[in-house]
Amino acid sequence: MKGSLAAGRYAKALINFSDNNNVLEKVFDEMKIISKVFFENNKISNLFKNPIISTIKKKKIIFEILGKHTNETKKVVNLLEKNKRLFMLYEISNSFISSYKIKKGISVAKITTVVELSRELESKILDKLKTFKKGKIKIENIINPNLLGGFIINFRGLQYDASIKNQFKLLKSQIVK
Repeated sequence: MKGSLAAGRYAKALINFSDNNNVLEKVFDEMKIISKVFFENNKISNLFKNPIISTIKKKKIIFEILGKHTNETKKVVNLLEKNKRLFMLYEISNSFISSYKIKKGISVAKITTVVELSRELESKILDKLKTFKKGKIKIENIINPNLLGGFIINFRGLQYDASIKNQFKLLKSQIVK
């Protein structure tokens, strides 16, 4: 929990710093890249947690991943190196992304399906979700073949499970009473 608080503080400071310098969108894109690389690549994640690997090498890897990067991201990476907290970069990037979405009024609806949603179906779901919340809503489609069919929607802390897997579970609970 202590790491989460610190990550949140770094993220909040980076948002304010980036916003003041009119590069908030660019830094947001960089934080998405960092988050994605750490999430998809366990080697990178483990490398940053390893205290034996030099911070110089870790910084070099981050800047190679980003390619062209903002001065604000460079400064925060240098600050993390100075404070011996480069291992928190993934957590900070995720906290930044969440804080950015809150600041911009963006809600995310996670929709888990067996196959990718068509544009038409995504549009219909988006229209329905807008009846619950005004503002920007971004749909994140998660593919899970274990559902067998149907879908699960997670939106604003609520879950609607209309998957076939869940229907079987409900049927089983009614039969086995």
